[in-house]
Amino acid sequence: MRLSTTHRTRPREGEQVNGDAVLVRSEQGYTLLAVVDALGHGPVAADVAGKALRSLAQAPLPSSVEALVNVLHGALKGGRGAAAMLALFDGRFLHCGGVGNVDLRTLGTRVPVFPTPGILGQPCRKVHPLEATLAPGDRLIFFTDGLSSRLDPLTTQGLSPEAACVLLMERYGRSTDDATVLVADVEGE
Repeated sequence: MRLSTTHRTRPREGEQVNGDAVLVRSEQGYTLLAVVDALGHGPVAADVAGKALRSLAQAPLPSSVEALVNVLHGALKGGRGAAAMLALFDGRFLHCGGVGNVDLRTLGTRVPVFPTPGILGQPCRKVHPLEATLAPGDRLIFFTDGLSSRLDPLTTQGLSPEAACVLLMERYGRSTDDATVLVADVEGE
């Protein structure tokens, strides 16, 4: 199985740059999905998000979710910090975990991930990743708190990933915060 992904992201109304960021990276049969939400808004938050993505882009794959969270934690130490949700897909299993207020909803296979409270780059509890077996037709929706927690994945049923992102941003996006949504559909062989 493989993933078909797309995302939408935009800064808070009145800002020119975004403190949210997305990385999708495939290497050696593994796909890393990362959604980062730096604390605050504007240029400083955008710098933090960029630093987070650069560190994940250089991290070795395959790796564990815990190791990738530690890479982020180390890269952001001493700064403003960020929340993030990370998922590693190996063609069958999704390994997933996060810190802070980035969420994951699904259509199809239930992935009951509970992000660890805290801020990457500052002292926080250990991440407790989970593993789920995915199936063709499953949809994963990652989103930052720039979208309402009332986000209902059923509203995207039957839509392409691109159309789903557009709908979710229009329906659930808040103008008072940076907002990001990443949609990943599981496709068969």
